[in-house]
Amino acid sequence: MACLPTVMGECTFDILTTYPEADGPKIPSGANARVVGLQPLRLALVEIPIATIAYVSRLLHLPLGWVRARACRSILDSSVVVDVAGISFVDGRGIPITIYNTLMTGLSLLLGVPTVKAAQALGPFKTQPNRILAKFVLPRLAAVCARGARTREHLDTLGLSNVTNVADLAFSLEESGSLPVNVVADLSRVGSKFILVMPSSVVRGLYESTGGDYVSAVAELVRGIRARTGLGVVIAPHSYRVGHPEGRMNDGPVCQQVAARLSDDAMVVGIDDDLSAGELRNLIGQSEVLVTSRFHAMISGLSTCTPTVVVGWSHKYREVLDDFGLADYGMDSMKLSTPNEIVEKVAHSVANDAEISKQISVALPAVKEKSALNFSIIAQVART
Repeated sequence: MACLPTVMGECTFDILTTYPEADGPKIPSGANARVVGLQPLRLALVEIPIATIAYVSRLLHLPLGWVRARACRSILDSSVVVDVAGISFVDGRGIPITIYNTLMTGLSLLLGVPTVKAAQALGPFKTQPNRILAKFVLPRLAAVCARGARTREHLDTLGLSNVTNVADLAFSLEESGSLPVNVVADLSRVGSKFILVMPSSVVRGLYESTGGDYVSAVAELVRGIRARTGLGVVIAPHSYRVGHPEGRMNDGPVCQQVAARLSDDAMVVGIDDDLSAGELRNLIGQSEVLVTSRFHAMISGLSTCTPTVVVGWSHKYREVLDDFGLADYGMDSMKLSTPNEIVEKVAHSVANDAEISKQISVALPAVKEKSALNFSIIAQVART
């Protein structure tokens, strides 16, 4: 929303979201945008059936003025649909999520509106039904933006001709906000130098599916970081839905549990605020080292030239770190069971922060240039 008008001129935006009530207040001031609710059940039971009838109508060259379902109407009135799933059509994520990915992207295809899959991780495509559905949907898109070398390798196995190599959209984010007064006060308790730890409810689910205790593992990691570096640690959610239970988009509860487990250490502080993208980037930029399992926290770390250690679960992290020559700083979440390697990587980052920051800053302009390609592609598709 910030960048497209600089490429296309004046734009209006409809934001199709599963959380319309939460996302509405977060629209930037002055943006020409509105929120359109597209919850999963509505997608499957209302919008897809109507879009299917509309597809048949299109084949018969019948007008579509009768379509009034809010998401379908929004798509039909648009010049281009931008799919910002982040990660989709990935083996091992389960049939329900693969079907959801198919329905989300298939909605605009049924309606005949050109669609761009903006920067995201895709693949591998070795298992069914993921491979079948990916081969059915992805070739029909106006453009697929591959967010890294591994994603491009996966897409090449499908023989697609509509793929462009890009970097993540968030590298183009220039927003930076000041922190709320209460957060500044919390940070003052750990001093001017601190390690920022941002756990993930998604990684918690994956880790505990193997029988582990994620809260205990992260708490042990923090104790190790404290003992090895002597620095204070701040624990904060990068994805937060205040007042809601823990879920794929809500790290608040797990962060609260980790902070509570470490309440006996005055140099460990938990931040329990729903911070904006700019405020989160500000917080990350103030830290000596970021330790995170959230993808866009990693992006903010790299964007602010902050040494970043990633404890993740997918190729989507390492392919971005590759662009900075930092692939070794991306580790699998299973290493939390014996966190010494993660602790040592954090300690190394603290000791070599100037060198690592410089390495990031040298690579960053080229990555930002690749990020800008997303907007050129979207604009080109909108004009055709």
